[in-house]
Parts: sequence; C-alpha cells; structure tokens
Amino acid sequence: MKRTNRILALILALVMALALAACGNGAGTGNTPSTTAPETSAPETTAPETTAPSTGDKDYGDYSAENPLELKLSHFAGNDTNQLAQLAIAFERIVEEKTGGAVDVVIYGGGVLGNDRESFESVIAGTLDMAVNNTPIISNYDEIFQVLDLPYLFQDYDHINAFLASDICQQLLDSLTSTGARMLCMQAVGFRNMDMCTGPVKTPADIAGTKIRVTDSPIYRAQYEAWGANPQIIAGPEVLTALQQGTIDGCDNVHNVQYADRYYEFAKYISITEHAVHFNGLTINNALFEGLSADLQADILAAAQEAAAERTEALRVENDELLATMESEGAVVTKDVDKQSFIDAVQPLYEDFTANHSAGSYVEQIQALAG
Repeated sequence: MKRTNRILALILALVMALALAACGNGAGTGNTPSTTAPETSAPETTAPETTAPSTGDKDYGDYSAENPLELKLSHFAGNDTNQLAQLAIAFERIVEEKTGGAVDVVIYGGGVLGNDRESFESVIAGTLDMAVNNTPIISNYDEIFQVLDLPYLFQDYDHINAFLASDICQQLLDSLTSTGARMLCMQAVGFRNMDMCTGPVKTPADIAGTKIRVTDSPIYRAQYEAWGANPQIIAGPEVLTALQQGTIDGCDNVHNVQYADRYYEFAKYISITEHAVHFNGLTINNALFEGLSADLQADILAAAQEAAAERTEALRVENDELLATMESEGAVVTKDVDKQSFIDAVQPLYEDFTANHSAGSYVEQIQALAG
C-alpha cells in the first residue's frame, strides 16, 4: 500500500508540474483574455501616428521635433485680441502643425522686443528672427510699399483679395529682401476709418486744423495735409494716452484696433471714411530664411500664407461685429460720409505719385484688379 501511495503521489506531483508549466507558458485556456488584450489596445498606441503630420519624406536639415528650429516672433500689440497678435498666434499654430513640431515659434508680445519700427530693424539686422510689421512702417525702408498707403486705392474686399492673390503683391513681397528682411505674407486688416474726439466727419472741412495721429508713412502724412488736418506721428502703444490727455483730437484705424485698444472710449465719433486699407504681415530675417532647407522654407512660407488668408477673412467679419459692439457701448457712428470730397482733395497727391514715384506704375495696375 505504501508503495502504491508513493507511486500515486509521484503521478500527482508530475501532473501538477505539467499544469504549472502550462500556466507559465500562457497555454491555459484561462489565460486567453490576457494574451488577446494587447491586440485590442494596439490601435490606441498607433492612433497618434496616423493623425500627426507626415514629414518623413521632407528634408528639414538639422531640425526635427526632437531638435526644433526656434523662431522668436515679436509684435507690439498690448493684448491678444489685437490683429497683430492674432496673426502671430495663427502662424504659430499652423507652422507647428505643418512641420510636426520641427519649428517652435516663441511669441513675444506687448512690444517687449521693440515697437513696429524697432522690431523691423531688428529683423533686418538678424538680432530678431521674426516680427509682425505694418506696411506703412515698412514703406520707410522700401518705398515701393508706399503705393498701398494711397487713399481710396481699393474699392472693396473683392478688390483687396484680387490684389493679395496677384503677381503685383508678390513683386512687393520679393522687393523687400533687398533690405535684409523678407515678408512671408500680407494680411488685410481692413479699411481705416476716422475716430475723433471733436465730432462726426463727413467732409475734409470737418477735420481742418485738427491734430490727428497717423501711422509713420509719408503718404499718410501727405493725404491728411491735403485734407487740411495736422498729422501727428505717434507710436501705436502711445495713442490711447494721447487721446486721454487731449494731445491729439483723433486718429484713424480699423475697427479691430479701435476696439482692442479702446480708442472709442475717448474718440467716440467713428466716421466710416474707409479711406485706406491697412496691411501688415510676417517678416523674417532673409539670411536666416535662405539658410534653411528648401522643404522647411516651403512649409514656413505656406504656413504664413495660410495664417494671413485665414486672418484676412476673419477680420472682414470681426470688423463689422466690433463696430456694432462699439456703437452699443456708446460710440457715435457716422456712415453718410462724402467720400468723393476726400477723393477730390487728394488728386494732386495721386498725380504726383504716378508721375514721380518709383512705384507709380503700380497704381493703375492695382486699380485694374477691381472687378
């Protein structure tokens, strides 16, 4: 009996050892859920790869998501609702998505790296990578851009968009590289209108003798002088203080800036003169840009152009909405402006520009783009 019991014990031990071995190898039927679980979770681990931009076939040189190209981008807007900030933010989002993180844009707002003129000069010098700059400021460095400051050059948004898509616009962008900076894109911020402390404006007689802040452009100064006003060159961030203190009687700008910078709280008379279209864009140091691979140049350029197109259309809608908001908050809006009286007063300016300016030939070309 003892021998029989020992044999039975040996057999039982052998069976248990075989069972344990089977469990260790994952061969038991009770292990089926754990062996199949990784297969069901596999799509979750691969999903990010299917949604991320594919840059594997592009040559970015030394740059990648692990070693990104950092671009310091400056604007002087005091808040993120301003159109300068919005263009920078849109570009940051689009270029980082388009390059899969191989470009890292770092935005410095509020003018901490300089005002409009200072930041543009830094881009030219290469001490700053990028900036959002206004074309009236740029026109002091490349006078071909002065053509865009001419009053009543553009009729409507269809005309504006036709220009932005034209070879003429590209010629202006290409021209800037001679300064050491390159303009990647141009956005239309909208039509400039007059914001006055003194009262509504319907004809040039209503601003005769008034002190009006204008952007630093020789054409802007000349047109206001033709209308009988006394133009004042004041940096953008200082305009609100000048209005508060009565240093100036008014200013002009698009509704986005009027609202974002709160001009209408002191210059409550907004007259829809639509006397000029305000443009700005993203500038980059040209040597930096040309030192990048062709694929990286192409994606940075495409991102900038997409951002500008996106913001141009958004501003078209926003400006109308913001005008209504300002009116609801106490602004006095005048729409029955005698635009022809303003146009007639600047005809000598047009004639002189067309005959004597290096960009004079562009006037008729841009006008011909109107539908």
